[in-house]
Amino acid sequence: MFKKIAFAAPLAVLTLSSSMAFAVEPISTSINVRAFIPTSLFNAAPQNPNFGQDEVMTQLGSGDLSTVDAVFNLKHTDPKGAINALTEGDVALYNGRDSIPLTVSIGSVEVDENTKEIVNETESVAGVQRTLRIKTTTPPTATQTGDYAGSFAVVFEPVLKP
Repeated sequence: MFKKIAFAAPLAVLTLSSSMAFAVEPISTSINVRAFIPTSLFNAAPQNPNFGQDEVMTQLGSGDLSTVDAVFNLKHTDPKGAINALTEGDVALYNGRDSIPLTVSIGSVEVDENTKEIVNETESVAGVQRTLRIKTTTPPTATQTGDYAGSFAVVFEPVLKP
């Protein structure tokens, strides 16, 4: 009997250790999560949460570049609250040699580096939708070829009127 146990015990250890050598390793995945939760008083957000990540302007048959459009939900619940907007940075496309100036408008208001009202205090309480449109100021010239890129910000400001 002792011989059977003496022979079986090392065999069991060998069997278990060999199966562990062929075990599959675990795989981990990194997950990055983010959320934007606006205050109940003020909100300015695009309807498409991916807007602004990689927008493309294509050349049309007319030679113009297509526009970039996005609908924004805008709200300022204070009865005296309006919403202003301005741009920060160079609002243009660059290829390292040339630039193509761009204009940004929200609704019918063209915004630039100076703050401008885009939603008055009456409309902002209920909330409105306005289209943000980016377009070239003039069509590219025949010598403006290649890859162009640009990066700028549009800042939405809550404003309280007296």
